[in-house]
This record gives sequence, structure tokens and C-alpha cells, in this order.
Amino acid sequence: MRSLARELAEARAEQAELRQRMAAFEMIAAAAAPPDLSAPVPPALVAASREQRATEVPVRLDVAGTDVVAVVGGAGDPHQWWAAIRRLTAVDQART
Repeated sequence: MRSLARELAEARAEQAELRQRMAAFEMIAAAAAPPDLSAPVPPALVAASREQRATEVPVRLDVAGTDVVAVVGGAGDPHQWWAAIRRLTAVDQART
């Protein structure tokens, strides 16, 4: 009986370790995915990209129901910014 209890405990520990590894793999895969440049870019981000400033500007965005403050500045493509913001937010949400 003790042997079965020990084997069950070991199996549960191995299963927990596999879940942690899978979560880490999913985060890596999400971060490595190519950006979705077809998604509509929020107007605030487009406006921030048009203003060529020497300093960075905070932009408040709604990403899948989560308020995010992105700091953007200088020249850049708002589509690439938006894709990166969405990807990073997805990775962060997967960790929680």
C-alpha cells in the first residue's frame, strides 16, 4: 500500500513538472510567433506614431479587455508596435 502511495505521489510530481514545462514552451511559442500585421491599430497608437518626438510618449490601450500603457517614441510602424504589444500582453496573461 505504501508503495502505491509513493508511486502516486511521484506521478503527481512528474505531472506538475510537465505542466510547468508545457506552460514555458507555450510562452516561448507565443513570443516567437510572427506578428499579425492585419489587426486594426488603435487610433491612439497611430496618432503617437505620427508625432515625431525626441521623447517617448505613454499611450493607454485596451488589449483584449486589459488596460495597457505602452511607451512609444521615434519613428516606427504602428502595425508592428500593435502586434508586439498584443503578443507581449498574451504572454503576460499566460503567466497568470
